[in-house]
Formats: sequence, structure tokens, C-alpha cells
Amino acid sequence: MSAAAGLFESLFPPVCVSCSITVRPGRAPLCGSCESRLRSMPGPACPRCGYTRFRDLSVEGRCAECADWPDELVRADSAFLFEPPAVRIVHGLKYAGWTSLAPRMGALMAPAARRLGTQDTVLVPVPLTPARLRERGFNQARLLADGVGAALGWRVEPLLCRVSTDRRQARSGRRARALNVAGAYRVIAAGGSAGAAGPPDSACEVLLVDDVITTGATIAACATALASCGVRCLGAVSFARTPPGTPGG
Repeated sequence: MSAAAGLFESLFPPVCVSCSITVRPGRAPLCGSCESRLRSMPGPACPRCGYTRFRDLSVEGRCAECADWPDELVRADSAFLFEPPAVRIVHGLKYAGWTSLAPRMGALMAPAARRLGTQDTVLVPVPLTPARLRERGFNQARLLADGVGAALGWRVEPLLCRVSTDRRQARSGRRARALNVAGAYRVIAAGGSAGAAGPPDSACEVLLVDDVITTGATIAACATALASCGVRCLGAVSFARTPPGTPGG
């Protein structure tokens, strides 16, 4: 930490994004009390999509929430339910620009990622449109993927770009979400930019990373795009999953 940064923190100590209590300098802006109140997905949960309180599993092991997911999206797992304080934490990163939250959030996601992948798994963040990236200044999924990768020692590759117009997913219904992202993602070369077309190493197995999973439309579109280039997607991991009965979910 630079002397200027140290002086700034001494004058303006960081506070928790959830409850505004002062936290120790050098820590993520998240207090231990709020972190302890993050609630994991309760059972019983669908073994494929992790949706809690599922009913009527089919023979193929799919619940009503993931019955329409394409075969390319094998599984999904989330660290926590998208309810307070998880909502405030996600919004603090995504909308308020508290990027220093991402390493801790990624570390908290690591156990869920480990359930889906292996040491050779490549983490692929769900991309933003160029316009949204310019507006926000960062891709929260990329920051979370970096956090998971640092915690597990896994590689992160931005293998996808979003090529469609930027239609907001928040508060959209299930069908609207699916239509919004249909054909919206394209595979790019490993280590390349959004303009560098070409498939990555098709031998790699990847795990998608996002902040929140709602209906699964976004991760399904990403998994389908990867499969079109012969890349096997092991599934998707997120910091949070919307609970049953969420509007637009």
C-alpha cells in the first residue's frame, strides 16, 4: 500500500457495504457479521441447477427450473442465496464500484467452483457488451473469476464476448431473458480481444463465472456458444442464486 493510500485509509477507514460499520484497514469492505449471515442454498436442491425446494424431478434429473436448459449446460452451483446481505454485496460490487469486494467474494465462491471443476478447469467470466463495459469500467464477472482463480490456483481466460445489443436482464421474465441472450455470445481466441475471432483450445474444460444466476438464460447461451466451438463447459458458478418466487426469475 502506498503512503498516500495509507493516509487516506487512516482518515477515511473503509466501511462494510452491507451495514456501514467500520472495517479494519486493508480488508475487503465487508464485515465478519454480514459475511456470517450469508445463507447457502438450503436443501432439498436440484442436483443439476442447485435450485432450492425443487419439485417433480424428471427421470433425467432435471427440475422445472432447468428443464429447458440446453444439454450443453451440464450443471450450475451458487455460493449463496440472493437475499440480504448478499443483495447488498452484489450491488456494492456491480453498481457502486466496490471492486475491492471481488477477491473476497471469489474466495467465498471457491468451494462451489471446486464442486464442479478440477485443477485443470479454466474459468470463463460471462462478458458484458462493450457499451456496458465502458459505462461500468469493469466486468464484475471477470473480477469474481480472478478471485476464484486466485483462491484455487485455476487459470482465467476471457473466451467469450457479447455481440448483441445491450438489453437489461434485470426484472425481465423467463421468456424475455432467453430471447435477450439468444445468439448473444461469441467465442474468441484464448488470450485475445473481442475482435480476435477463433476458437480456443478445444481440449480445455471450462467453468462459467457470473455474479448472480436467475433463470439460467445467460449461462445457457454462453455454454451453447462454447459448445459450438467444441469447448466442453462443465457448468457455471455464481456468487448468488435468486430464491424461489423472485419476480422475473
